[in-house]
Amino acid sequence: MIHLLDEITLDASEVPRVLALIDDEYLPGLPEPLPVLLNRWVSPPVVVPDVPTTLWLLWQLPDVPSYYRMRANPGASSVVWPKLDRLCRHRRRHILASADCRLPVSGELNHVV
Repeated sequence: MIHLLDEITLDASEVPRVLALIDDEYLPGLPEPLPVLLNRWVSPPVVVPDVPTTLWLLWQLPDVPSYYRMRANPGASSVVWPKLDRLCRHRRRHILASADCRLPVSGELNHVV
């Protein structure tokens, strides 16, 4: 199982616009294999003047090859992420796997899409 954790730093006032962009434009255009949106959080949980908000989006894919297939077929992401970038201060994606699993060594995976 692979998890993608998007960390998006933005003004609290932009959170509804970003969520609408994800719900209305990104989710309907996701390529196969679909990453499943598991959860979304904000931090801090209140608006603090002059302090940015971080929006966290947690996605799930079945395995590493699915992640690379998703990357090779961007679907709506090539249009949506640039729009989102105009609304946020900073964006990072963390690609996560269980710490208990054996990590493949370069060359062990077939990256053919």
